[in-house]
Amino acid sequence: MHDIQPGDVAHGVHTFTAAEFTAFAAVTGDHNPVHHDAEHAGEAGFDSPIVPLVMVLGPVSALIGMVIPGPGAVILDTAFRPVRAVAFDRPVDYSLKVDAVSPGTGVLSCRVVAHQDREVVLEGEVRTTVRAPRDRPDDTTGGRLIPAGAARTAVVTGAAGDIGSAVALELARRGWDLALLHRGGAEDLVRRCEEAGAVVHSLTADLAEPADRAKAAAELAALEPLALVHAAAAPLAAGHREHLEIGYAALRDLADAVLDGMVRRQRGSVVLLGSEAVRYHPRGWSDYIAAKAAAESVLRGIDRRHGAYGIRAVVVEPGYVQGSYSAAVRPAGIGLMPEEVAELVADEIGDTRSPARRVWLTTDGATASDLDGNAGASPLPAAAGDTDTAARATTAGAAPAPSGAGSGLEERVEAAVRGVLGPTADVRGGGVGLTAGWDSLRQIQIVLAVEAEFGIRLPAASLTSAGRFDRLCRAVADRTGA
Repeated sequence: MHDIQPGDVAHGVHTFTAAEFTAFAAVTGDHNPVHHDAEHAGEAGFDSPIVPLVMVLGPVSALIGMVIPGPGAVILDTAFRPVRAVAFDRPVDYSLKVDAVSPGTGVLSCRVVAHQDREVVLEGEVRTTVRAPRDRPDDTTGGRLIPAGAARTAVVTGAAGDIGSAVALELARRGWDLALLHRGGAEDLVRRCEEAGAVVHSLTADLAEPADRAKAAAELAALEPLALVHAAAAPLAAGHREHLEIGYAALRDLADAVLDGMVRRQRGSVVLLGSEAVRYHPRGWSDYIAAKAAAESVLRGIDRRHGAYGIRAVVVEPGYVQGSYSAAVRPAGIGLMPEEVAELVADEIGDTRSPARRVWLTTDGATASDLDGNAGASPLPAAAGDTDTAARATTAGAAPAPSGAGSGLEERVEAAVRGVLGPTADVRGGGVGLTAGWDSLRQIQIVLAVEAEFGIRLPAASLTSAGRFDRLCRAVADRTGA
């Protein structure tokens, strides 16, 4: 069998055309007007004719048969879920990632995700193997192979600062290549990272300037990084415009540039260096805090759209850090070392299993919560390949149940919803129009599944009024008296 490893990815892009549908209809006899008649498609609720699901699956077959596992492949089992309608004449980006390889049987378990206009349109699982292997063709046929062991590049902004440089060095020591963004003066850092074994791309840019950001974004997109660490910040005394340009707009633009590469590999991390000042609002820090809060909204959007598909958003909130940035306002003799912050950031990037979260880091240890600051995020275990996270303390508690719902009820509702949407769906913070695949049709299926789970009948109003997870839990609690 071809040498396939967990984490290997097959990637391809296809644009469906009306001519392809004509050929498809001639072969299958499927002349459904929703696929070729714009007026009929509009009556059915679509902006334009939609591609038949069977056609949408075609490029998946190409990835399996030509890339992973490659020529000689046999499909054993599939489970696909259409998430959104696919339009003609716009590219669809396909990613097939190997989750597991059975050494005894040679069976591969793969996850498939397809995007159009950055929105998930198809997700599913495939089990496949190779019966009679043949040589794999080049990347021009069927798609390209991205090996799990391909070089990993991390972007660090504010790389010349105390925290940014410490993060860069820590990642270099852990085997990451680097793209370092700075305003200048990073020559020594570049040398030290290269001595640690990293391939370093040094980009001089003023992130307060939109033109500089656009140029940097284009260069970063070409590198397809798997991590973005936003450590850049305007001086505390800067005005609100500079704080927002560097703290918020730079993260927005750079994250937008690197997301496509992460989506293709179904893996990636976006880490924001926040601040505990957001919790305490020191006098005179309003512009700084506003920029951090705006930047956090970028991470919430990333988690909402891509969190279920391998892209992880993390806010690291350190207290005072011993360095030049806060020297004028930091009480003498206190503060974290930049290296302590860097270790935590590197741990979070290496942890590909935990959900999005914020981590508050003080000299007493680390506390995890969800992105909104609610207790209940997973604790801080050792990340894959990193062993020092286990020593960090966490005081994260259980997530609070929705009003009127005990934790057992909430868990049962969650299980019912996942039974409809799939095991990786964003459930607890989700709902109609918020979670991929949770639309009005799925809402009917979810209500039926919840009714079956609890042996109850929900009011007809639940189809609309309970279109969010917390409201659904309340409706069940009201019906069951829990």
